[in-house]
Amino acid sequence: MLNLNLSNAGSWRLVYSQLHVGNPEARKTRSAMIDIIEIPVTIPGRILAVGASYIAAPPTWHVAGYFYQEVGGVALDDALVFPGVGGSPTAVLDASKRRIVLNTIEMHVFTRFATEHRYRFEAMRWIPRLTLVVWEYIGAETDSTEDLLQTVRVDLARVEFKVNQL
Repeated sequence: MLNLNLSNAGSWRLVYSQLHVGNPEARKTRSAMIDIIEIPVTIPGRILAVGASYIAAPPTWHVAGYFYQEVGGVALDDALVFPGVGGSPTAVLDASKRRIVLNTIEMHVFTRFATEHRYRFEAMRWIPRLTLVVWEYIGAETDSTEDLLQTVRVDLARVEFKVNQL
């Protein structure tokens, strides 16, 4: 089980906070009013708190959009998937996709695929204005399963020592 110190304010680092105003003309083409939001920094942590708010949203709007974890530098020949387009030696892949509830702050624990990850947010097409905030958990992170494995390793070493003494 993952053990975190969530109550300490020093355990969180604000990574991104910005108000995004969409283009109302996009409504005519039924495309998203707010462009895709690329978080402009790479984030080494895997535990994030993500908040998305639009206070004027009707009560029937529940989802703000989707938050994607991206892994870069993956060696693929994308010319196989996209024939006729010049292939690149590396690609950026979506590793995870999380639904973000509107007007809340949610904690998401992502899988660690690399030392740093990039993230992007895609708002629902009908949202005209959105404040997006992302915090990274930088506090102590321990795994009780790993602690139990370490205890077993110590016990095993002690048993091996005793067997060798016989």
